[in-house]
Amino acid sequence: MSEPAVFIVVLNWNGLADTLECVRSLDALTYSKRTVVVVDNGSANAEADRLEAAVPGLTVLRSGENRGYAGGNNLGIRYALERGADYIWLLNNDTVVSPGCVAELVAAGEHDPQVGILSPVVYEYGSEERVQFSGTVLDRAREEQHTLRSLSALEAATAQGPVLLWGTALFLKRRTAETVGLLDERYFAYHEDVDYCLRVLAAGLRTQVVPSARVSHKSGRSLGSERSPVREYLMVRNWYLLWRTHLSGWQRRTYPRRYLAWALNRVLNAQRDGDAVLAEHALDGIWDGLRGRWGPWLGKGRMPTALRRFVTRGLLAWHPYFWLLLLSGNAGMGRTVAKRFGWRRASPDETP
Repeated sequence: MSEPAVFIVVLNWNGLADTLECVRSLDALTYSKRTVVVVDNGSANAEADRLEAAVPGLTVLRSGENRGYAGGNNLGIRYALERGADYIWLLNNDTVVSPGCVAELVAAGEHDPQVGILSPVVYEYGSEERVQFSGTVLDRAREEQHTLRSLSALEAATAQGPVLLWGTALFLKRRTAETVGLLDERYFAYHEDVDYCLRVLAAGLRTQVVPSARVSHKSGRSLGSERSPVREYLMVRNWYLLWRTHLSGWQRRTYPRRYLAWALNRVLNAQRDGDAVLAEHALDGIWDGLRGRWGPWLGKGRMPTALRRFVTRGLLAWHPYFWLLLLSGNAGMGRTVAKRFGWRRASPDETP
């Protein structure tokens, strides 16, 4: 039997140096039946032309505008499907790939017909033995997301149930794209990978992390650090979309107040750090999420001034943890407050 055709889609947005390093690492892949496609997501400085000049023969698709992770990768998925792809690898441009990675992913995919989407283990760039990501576990009952950062944690979690995958290196079968569809462009960026994995599972397919396949990842290159205001806006807004999409029944009806408790805690943390811009973007994320305004962050709304002042100078200025605890649905005080919110800072990546 001939090898399955693998299309590798690399999304570029003002990241020429990283993209070139990624593409050049793909030259060393041991898997021969592969096609590399770079989607330029509306980059400045003629980066699409510069990519073509630097790598003769490279296929570069031009979107003309920044369509986000979801929209940009959807261009690549459509292109790959039209040209007979059996597998499509959505690969971040800030990654470097080990030579045997694709071969390991294809072997795992061919071994189990029920697997719809796979991922390598993602290691820290420059610290090659440090696992950055080996899967994500979603706790539906508590509406929490926990990232696995070791192979032992992956093994334990896999024994308990499905593990979700990051968008850093999503490896999907043709059947998956045809059955589940494309990425949801309402997210623009952040949480669309979790949404897609949940849709894959709902379609009766499985997810899998392949320990023998590995990539190295430079975190935080596209939108900057964890303190990026744009990132904060998208994280806060899209978390609401994710859970309102996938919760059901009473849990879905009562979710908005629990979401507010989590999101306002992020606002409070930013205020305590003296980061007014981060706090403002979190508030705008809440405002757009509750109003159902999705898509590109450039079109984001702004919470009305009067409401913003009420939240920041009223609600969060007078016994803030009382209000957060009340919204979360727990009327207890004292130690419960300290345990629930810990009088601690929530990590920018921390989910409710």
